[in-house]
Amino acid sequence: MKEVKLQEQIRLLGANWCPDCKRAKKFLVDQKIPFAYIDIESDPEAKVLVEEHNDGKTIIPTIFFPDGEILVEPTNAELAKKLDLTVIASKGSYDLIVVGGGPAGLAAALYAAREGIDTLVMDRSGLGGQAGVTEKIDNYPGFPDGIKGAELAEKFVEHAKRYGVELLEAASVVAVAKEQDGTIAVKTEDGNVYIAQAVVVATGSSYRRLGVEGEDDLIGAGVHFCATCDGPFYKGAEELVVVGGGNSGVEEGLF
Repeated sequence: MKEVKLQEQIRLLGANWCPDCKRAKKFLVDQKIPFAYIDIESDPEAKVLVEEHNDGKTIIPTIFFPDGEILVEPTNAELAKKLDLTVIASKGSYDLIVVGGGPAGLAAALYAAREGIDTLVMDRSGLGGQAGVTEKIDNYPGFPDGIKGAELAEKFVEHAKRYGVELLEAASVVAVAKEQDGTIAVKTEDGNVYIAQAVVVATGSSYRRLGVEGEDDLIGAGVHFCATCDGPFYKGAEELVVVGGGNSGVEEGLF
């Protein structure tokens, strides 16, 4: 690895094909945070460094900070907290707050905004959800030839902005509570509280675990949940196993 005072700045170790790496890089660029990006595929020493700090696992992005702290696959909210960035909406109250910025959350916000409902979307990571990090989506209406997940997410965001939806990234919601006057208070991890007449929770799905012995130990080092994210690590491998025969399983196998 080239020694160009990298220890004095943020170092983001990742790969060009990695969706989470692209998201983290975009967040740092948008926030005007200087950093050094190091591609582990072209720098063997960087790959070794990632594995050393992840118990032998190749997990990216792995981000090194000048104070010695390391974040592995951080959400935008975790990055904002580490960098002491202020993430705050333009005002304190809205007609509707949508928690979750994936396709469902953005679609709900879009419909609401079209009806003149003042709407805020909050997401702890990047907008677009899991769809945004999917290599290609072939089953979404209106795109007979398929569309890249990142491109579809951009179209969602552009459409929502067109109707005045306010979008707040890197905002991790920790509590939702009904007030005495009937309104709903939404509290974020950094202590901000927003008031809404209604809240839509669209926080998405999570990967289903097998619950078998050794699974947790091998996550990131042989066991993965996203071929788009981690498949390139196994390019040229003679044998891979996909557990699950549904649409997603077949898609991952083909990828």
